Amino acid sequence: MIRADIIRIYKTVHTWTGITCGFALFIAFYAGALTMFAEPIARWASPPAVGVAAVPLDDAPRLLELVAAAHPEARKEGIKLHLRGHENEPARVTWEEDAPHQEGQPHEHVHWWATLEPDGTLLAKQEEPSELAEFINHIHMRIGIPEPWGSYFMGVVSLLYGVALIAGVIVLLPSLVKDFFALRFGTNLKRMWLDAHNVVGITALPFHIAMAITATALSFSHQLWSAQEAVIFGGKQAILDDRDNEPYRAPKPIGEAAAMMAPSQLLQKLEAQVPNFEPRFMVFKNFGDKAASVRVPGAERGYVGDTHLGGVMLSAVTGELLKDSTRPSRQDPDRRASETFYGLHAGQYQGATVSWAYFFLGFSGAWLFYTGNLLWIETRRKSVRKGGEVEQSRSTRLLGSATVGVCLGCVAGLSLTIVAAKWLHGRVADLHHWHELIYYVVFLGSVAWAFAWGAARSAVHLLWLCAAATMAIPLTTLAALLLPALGMWAYGSAATIGVDVVAFVGALCFAWMAVATRRRITTGSADSIWSIRKADAATPPREPLPVPAE
Repeated sequence: MIRADIIRIYKTVHTWTGITCGFALFIAFYAGALTMFAEPIARWASPPAVGVAAVPLDDAPRLLELVAAAHPEARKEGIKLHLRGHENEPARVTWEEDAPHQEGQPHEHVHWWATLEPDGTLLAKQEEPSELAEFINHIHMRIGIPEPWGSYFMGVVSLLYGVALIAGVIVLLPSLVKDFFALRFGTNLKRMWLDAHNVVGITALPFHIAMAITATALSFSHQLWSAQEAVIFGGKQAILDDRDNEPYRAPKPIGEAAAMMAPSQLLQKLEAQVPNFEPRFMVFKNFGDKAASVRVPGAERGYVGDTHLGGVMLSAVTGELLKDSTRPSRQDPDRRASETFYGLHAGQYQGATVSWAYFFLGFSGAWLFYTGNLLWIETRRKSVRKGGEVEQSRSTRLLGSATVGVCLGCVAGLSLTIVAAKWLHGRVADLHHWHELIYYVVFLGSVAWAFAWGAARSAVHLLWLCAAATMAIPLTTLAALLLPALGMWAYGSAATIGVDVVAFVGALCFAWMAVATRRRITTGSADSIWSIRKADAATPPREPLPVPAE
């Protein structure tokens, strides 16, 4: 049996680490849940390439030849041949070219896609792909703080998050068996919320431990690598890095022309040599040269990892397997460990089951941090009441407003910036800048609103805002179907329809929460910050100003 004083210490540690880190963790977990379906969101948000017909894979050789002839830089950078035909892949072939820049300076890339005209000629066009999914991931990884400070901040938060997990388990140990899965419904709302908080926290504990460890490792990866360089390798890390990057390098061109093997034949060669490999796309380097190669990223059944990096490399002339040490089953132990760390954090497993599990676990994690602050506020109210006072302290009221503003502002901001992907496409010059602008304006505006109106009233207002913003996602698709003149689009794939369905269900949940919260603030305990009865009753009528004597 753990002594009561030790339990109190760990309870204090759990409470205050949770409160100090809860805001950042709510944003990370809510946005992280959305990143589990980053590809469907990107497909939903990506505009169709007008006038582009799907080029059959059998016609890809001619398309590749025309692109290589008309755009020599594409041969060097790599011509990407898409295999799945998703909505966020505007054409069968895409590539990037360097934008004009000074040597050695950071620069952007120009994105191109190409297809075949009905008469067999090349149609190539520049178009910026949607960066909505990348922006949501940026909010998830660094809660919007620029690099490198965002990674440092989230690394510290992840460490404290681990401390809070350990302290919370120790606090619950004495009553774990007795109270586990105990949900006591009744008039004691605080008891019910605490039971729910404990059940969700304990059942999802392995997931949260994995998130705390992997998030810390990913946030401090550069620092850990530098320490390893100084302590272990003694200045030889650059040599090792060069060796590690070798499997990703394409053979150098030799200047002799050669006929390229058709992509369909290359895929047959790949299947024969690596039978358990599922290709995602193909990247041709130095197309037309005798030393041309094709890199094929993809997933290997039974392994976890980044499908955009791991893969194999074939000769584009003969289909011979050139390199395969980056596919999961052939990676060396340290790379396999790092890939597993990233895959465990991002849920990069085969099948939809794990994606949905991570999706709901992400939302449940965000709910934990939200309810953690609410529980502290209610505990504070009980302790103040025992002292003979009923007026809530200023710090309690501020924490309540901050909890409502930050958490609901994040939800509303992400929903509205998703909606903007369709409404603003073609109407603004830099859509990515507008994604950022909309999110931060809504987020900061919600925080300001919460402090101006107080936790109780603003919670209702902002929950309705979340409901409306999230409902706007399926309504936007409906508007695109009914009003083609708006210039928007609607797809019929299961992935894009799924985005609308999930958003519709989420909007109904937020509306239900708004109604329940409205009932709570009008009928709940008058000395709670979640009640408006005390505040309204305590405001005396304003006395008329005295009239000066004549």
